[in-house]
Formats: sequence, C-alpha cells, structure tokens
Amino acid sequence: MFRTRLLRETERLINRNPHLYGPGPVARLPSGIGAMDPLKGLVMCASQGMAVALAGAFFYKFFIGDPGIQRVEDYYKENPPR
Repeated sequence: MFRTRLLRETERLINRNPHLYGPGPVARLPSGIGAMDPLKGLVMCASQGMAVALAGAFFYKFFIGDPGIQRVEDYYKENPPR
C-alpha cells in the first residue's frame, strides 16, 4: 500500500509534457561548452579556469604586491640576523 502510494506520488511529480522538455517547439538546445564533446568541453573549461586563475595571480603579484613577503623583508631590514 505504501509503495503504490509512493509510486503514484512520484508519477505526478514527473512532467511528461513533450512540448515543454522534449523535442518540439521549445526544445532547449545546448550551446557553447555544453554542445561540445564531453572531453573537449572538460579541457576547454579547465583551460579557461587556469587562464583566469593565472591572470588573477599575476595581477595580484605585480599590481598589489605581496604584502606578506614585504612585511618579512621589512622585519629583517630592521632586525638583521647575527
């Protein structure tokens, strides 16, 4: 009894309208990375992520500087090792 009620409830949750999600007038076609082969899409996504990370790291290093390293260098200038 519980199983049949559960199956009926899950059948109601599944939308089987082919015009909404299936092939037809409003079919959602993938584009961009979603339309590529899986391996090619993974490689493109990973390479774009690495490029953005490297660009952010270079921007941080050369324009903001590295404040942690600068504090260490200032400390050793004030307190030279013996």
